[in-house]
Amino acid sequence: MTLAKPLGAPGQPQRFEGLSAADQCVHCGLCLPHCPTYAWHAVEGDSPRGRLTLMQGLAQGHLEPESPRLREHLEGCLGCRSCEAVCPARVPFAALMDRARAILVDHPATHSPGERLRHAAQHQAMKHPLLRDIGGLAARGAVRLRAQRLLPQGPWRRSVEHVGASLARAPHLRGTVTPETADVLLFTGCMDRFFTGPDLEAALRVLDRLGFGVAIPPGQTCCGALARHAGHTGEAQELEARNLAAFAHPERPVIVLDSGCEASLREYPEGGPGSRVSSLTRFLLRYLRATPDAAPWLDRPVRVALHLPCTLRNVTREGRELPELLARLPGVTLASVSAAPNCCGAGGTAMLTQPRMADDLGRATLAALRADQPDIIVSANVGCSVHLRALVEEGIPILSPARFLAGRLARP
Repeated sequence: MTLAKPLGAPGQPQRFEGLSAADQCVHCGLCLPHCPTYAWHAVEGDSPRGRLTLMQGLAQGHLEPESPRLREHLEGCLGCRSCEAVCPARVPFAALMDRARAILVDHPATHSPGERLRHAAQHQAMKHPLLRDIGGLAARGAVRLRAQRLLPQGPWRRSVEHVGASLARAPHLRGTVTPETADVLLFTGCMDRFFTGPDLEAALRVLDRLGFGVAIPPGQTCCGALARHAGHTGEAQELEARNLAAFAHPERPVIVLDSGCEASLREYPEGGPGSRVSSLTRFLLRYLRATPDAAPWLDRPVRVALHLPCTLRNVTREGRELPELLARLPGVTLASVSAAPNCCGAGGTAMLTQPRMADDLGRATLAALRADQPDIIVSANVGCSVHLRALVEEGIPILSPARFLAGRLARP
């Protein structure tokens, strides 16, 4: 690892602020069995406490952010936050990792023109729906024409090949009421032009069938999670500001379909939607507990394996709600799922940038999910679903809770 270059007075290394909470780590090692990257690499630098030690080196000026080895360890974290869930010292690992990656972004290493173009396209698409429309059309066209065969091996080709099974048409979403008169507000996120259009349409059908007036606030945008976790703090704050304005209806619940987006929205600064944010699962479970006969459900037998994403288990802490909700539906049997790894390997964009590790973790997750021979797999995270669909060798459906619930509604 390379020592930091002196800045300012001779002999004074560059120090970075915002990493002092790394000193809370007591190096007990309780996090090690829960870290998927440590399990895969078996290298201390790819463990939570190893990464915290590297952050301390940055904070104290002993390491420079341009170091390739430092960047490899810090950029390799999947962000599963399993270490946070078990840490006795309550180290805010996710916030520290966001800060460390922001330092890396501010002191960039050399990237190829293709990498710079990919990063720029991704970040601009998060902000602009028109660019996402174009990107979605281009992706669907590339898959249809098998254009990935013309691309060299690398992130671009991997992206087209890996997401092909999950690409869906862009939806034409319309709320049933205005935000001022709505019972609930629906968060659409930024993947609606690529993957989640059918999920959003399904959520609208379910909520409308149960008698809820749903509004889709204009002006909303990406939750900012991808930008923040990649170290682009300014971009994340810009996206947050737009969502704060869009969801400025303090008495309205905000329904979110993706566990990653839900986790991000819950952690917005004071004045944000915060406590009003709810997964579709949690919202419907509360309703069905009070009104068990609210809607006629199909009683056709189906065996479901539940994939519980990292954000659902470690951040939103809804690991019990989804099983309880589905167990309340007639005809639904929950398959047994054991020995699943802590993370499926999707890790935001890690499934594209760290393919070997991501695919190994994903296949292990699929093996656990399929061990009890389910008919369907249900996952509450779009990234996890995309990753698992790309790896499944047989055509077992992998659905969001919204699409599964909409499919279980009896005809009116």
